Amino acid sequence: MKNQTCKLGDLRKNPDIQEGLLFFALALGLAVYSLRNHYGTARLEWKLSPYMFPFLISIFLGALSLSLISDGLHKIRSGAGASRKATPLWKRAMLMFFIAIAYFFIMNLLTFIPATILFLCASFLFLGERRFWLIGILSIATSVVVYVLFDVLLHVMLP
Repeated sequence: MKNQTCKLGDLRKNPDIQEGLLFFALALGLAVYSLRNHYGTARLEWKLSPYMFPFLISIFLGALSLSLISDGLHKIRSGAGASRKATPLWKRAMLMFFIAIAYFFIMNLLTFIPATILFLCASFLFLGERRFWLIGILSIATSVVVYVLFDVLLHVMLP
């Protein structure tokens, strides 16, 4: 019978657990931001609140992060070794976090659609996509679809 206990060193070395914890912390921060701003400043119904979309994103990000943590724990218990080193993943995750922070500030200058197109282009390039035509089509289409879906059809104010 295999040893079913998880050592702290195993938890630190597992990239799935590290990424899951990072994304869970980001999900909590986004949820706190959304709730604090909605109840602190906006006196709107949730369906009209510009903080509904970030709150929904935080819920899905939190669920996915718990899934990553669970997967990492399962790999440790089954004895599967880590196939990649964890340190570069932290650097890549932090760089992506700073790209998202830049998106937040650029959105105040350029409005939603142009800022989202730039953010998605930078994200696709960062993730390794090199087909510029595909990056352009996906970035523009995603930005326009999100705008039409939330702003035009659902009447949810976007940032």
